[in-house]
Amino acid sequence: MVNFLLLALAFGLALANDYAELQGKWDTIAIAADNDAKIKEEGPLRVYVRELSCNEDCNEMGITFYVNANNQCSKTKVIGYKQADGTYRTQFEGDNKFQPVYITPENIIFTSKNVDRAGQETNLLFVVGKSQHLSPEQHEKVVEFAHENNIPEENIHNVLATGKLNEYYCNN
Repeated sequence: MVNFLLLALAFGLALANDYAELQGKWDTIAIAADNDAKIKEEGPLRVYVRELSCNEDCNEMGITFYVNANNQCSKTKVIGYKQADGTYRTQFEGDNKFQPVYITPENIIFTSKNVDRAGQETNLLFVVGKSQHLSPEQHEKVVEFAHENNIPEENIHNVLATGKLNEYYCNN
């Protein structure tokens, strides 16, 4: 019984470390989607992430980001609520389920599924990082996740530069 409790404690501490890695300032590095129109310049799902936060056990994940539509920049914060299957669910441009699938100190890759108000499903990848471009190895990891989520490789967009520009124009 003691061994089981120690194992549970160790597992809990490992998860706590993962949650700690999620929190803080981040920038959108790349976005990919099977419906490319959703993530093009001024597309409704082209978001410029700036910060991630979690409550103590990360049952709620806050995401602060900017969107740029009709030449109007707006800061938005959504809260994702953890579901039984480990994904997070929130409302933004429809219903969204997302989860971090790859976490390093430099980057986090999120998979996401958006169902818009018309019922159209879009599979997405969001890559956030610490303001650095992806290395060739990191890019290959993104390509791998894109293939797993039926997203064509040509739909992977490097948005780091426009993310910085967007923040400048938002006076932030």
